[in-house]
Amino acid sequence: MIILKDIFKAICNHISDVTDIPIADSDMEEPVIRPSFKIFMDTVNTGLFSSALREIKVYFNLYFYSSDRKHSKADIMEIEDKIAFSFLEPFNIKENCVVYVDDLEFEKVTDGVLNCSFNFEIATEFGIDDKDVIGNETMEDLYINENLEE
Repeated sequence: MIILKDIFKAICNHISDVTDIPIADSDMEEPVIRPSFKIFMDTVNTGLFSSALREIKVYFNLYFYSSDRKHSKADIMEIEDKIAFSFLEPFNIKENCVVYVDDLEFEKVTDGVLNCSFNFEIATEFGIDDKDVIGNETMEDLYINENLEE
């Protein structure tokens, strides 16, 4: 089962590993330590996908604060490439949970800040053991007696 915390943690770890730049606390206001990232995740939609799957759609905003506010063009292009190339491969959230991030949007904001936004959706199991369930009753095994006459 995947929970929202797993998704957020996986993205934070991925961005930190790919860029070697620390993730700042998103709740922290100014001053921002440079270079750093702030990562925000919003749950766009969640609900029942099927009888045993929960669908989760999430939206991410990543803000990269370059080392230098005035001369940030090279830093921003390098980080944009690192992030874009890192998502060309399927992204692993947790064991047996892989997503494709194929719609990255980048925007250069003032004062040496790069905004990257993307979204994805997953379907994950929730709270059901490895039993087949109909209503609240467990299905029983069906045995066929092959010795019956036709």
